[in-house]
Amino acid sequence: MPFLVILLLRRCVYISAIQAEVLQKRFYTVAEWEKLPEYPRHELIDGELTMQAQPSIDHIEINVELGRQFSNYLLGKSCRVFHDAAVYLRETDQTIFAPDLSVVCDPKKIKKNYVLGAPDLIIEILSRSTAPLDKKLKFTRYQQAGVREYWIVDPWHQFVDVYHWENGPTQPQNYTRTDKIRVSVLDDCVIDLSLVFPVLEDEEIPYIEN
Repeated sequence: MPFLVILLLRRCVYISAIQAEVLQKRFYTVAEWEKLPEYPRHELIDGELTMQAQPSIDHIEINVELGRQFSNYLLGKSCRVFHDAAVYLRETDQTIFAPDLSVVCDPKKIKKNYVLGAPDLIIEILSRSTAPLDKKLKFTRYQQAGVREYWIVDPWHQFVDVYHWENGPTQPQNYTRTDKIRVSVLDDCVIDLSLVFPVLEDEEIPYIEN
């Protein structure tokens, strides 16, 4: 099993009762969020902690393959790709997101515990529990903060919606398993989706609210 897959599987491990902290439902600041244990991981949305969902194996493998292709392209370049890095979009907000993948080209935005400011590209891989958040609230916040390109990856139907926001709101470009995506914010970077999505097996496709 690839080493990166093993690292991401750590998100699936529930920490022991000794390490766990019972978190009260109250308003939290970013400073308080920074003091939380590494696992289980939480996002902070307008001062409210939200525990991150346990990803499926398909979700992890899609994340790893996308990261591999971006990492190969970015080798020796100034931009960097991150898995699950905390993103602090605006210093005035008490909100920390942790997108599945983010690409950051401004090294000044990379801090010790999070990315400060909008990444150039963000990718969210849908899950049953996070799809409404990824398609609504996060979509709006990422766009408002100045993210240049946003991908929403649907692992069940095996397609990707790509939003280009450099010149304002646009309709998404849609890609399927047989397509290759030319990344607009990275010159000559092409992502091969046939390597990203596994061969489909017969299983129930969940209904996801739009």
